[in-house]
Amino acid sequence: MIRKPHDVLATREVRAQLPALLERFRKSGVDAEPVVIGARRRPEAVVLSYERYLQLAGGRERVAAALDRQVRTSGERLDADEALELANRELHAARRERRIERS
Repeated sequence: MIRKPHDVLATREVRAQLPALLERFRKSGVDAEPVVIGARRRPEAVVLSYERYLQLAGGRERVAAALDRQVRTSGERLDADEALELANRELHAARRERRIERS
């Protein structure tokens, strides 16, 4: 059996808990745990703090820019393993930067 990473809240529960969820997002910001919602407890959507969304979107843009730079510099496309390695390096660099910003 595959373990789900988060409990899934029914849409009815989310409606009832929305003010409390928003307050949790306000207080915890980027560290707030995402909320998984769906009908009949099947995961259909994820609600996360705006700060976490920006962090994820920024990371994606950073990786896309790094891949674009690599293609422009080498003139060749990367194979899947090389692209994954480059994406991992960019991810670790972004995490280091965030740790420095927090301290």
